[in-house]
Amino acid sequence: MKTIDLHIIDIANNSIRAKASEIVIEIKDSEKDNSITLIITDTGCGISPEKLKEINESFYSSRKTRKIGMGLALLKYHAEITGGKFELTSELGVGTKVYARFVRNHIDRQPIGDLPGTIAMFICQYSDINFIFRYISDDNEFELSTADVKSVFENIELNNHLILSNIKELISNSIN
Repeated sequence: MKTIDLHIIDIANNSIRAKASEIVIEIKDSEKDNSITLIITDTGCGISPEKLKEINESFYSSRKTRKIGMGLALLKYHAEITGGKFELTSELGVGTKVYARFVRNHIDRQPIGDLPGTIAMFICQYSDINFIFRYISDDNEFELSTADVKSVFENIELNNHLILSNIKELISNSIN
């Protein structure tokens, strides 16, 4: 994975497969602290302590189509190679939290990528899941959720290219 937004796509898709009804994607981008922190929290089925240990130690996948999963391992690698940190916590029946902190100015830190497009795509494509997106920088805070979008576009299907474009533009203007 070449950019942080690709990690977000991978982790959010894990949350969707875990039947999450709410997925919170939070980015803290701080020049002052020289860090970019990604936190994804879901209300999915959670992971047992045994499986959590297995995931943290190897390229684990619960899929039946393949035996190894690279997503979490790659996120951990990319965070730690910058001198950052990775944590995965979960509780059965409650949900899962993925935490990755990158050293912002490290030469090996991946670019963020298309954050507005990624978030807008999830909000529009999975309108039955409440996605909450938070972006926090040293001088700005922005939050948008599926519930917010639904309240603005009442009785309109969110999977519409005009709505997608508007959400992308809103996010882009709000975080830059």
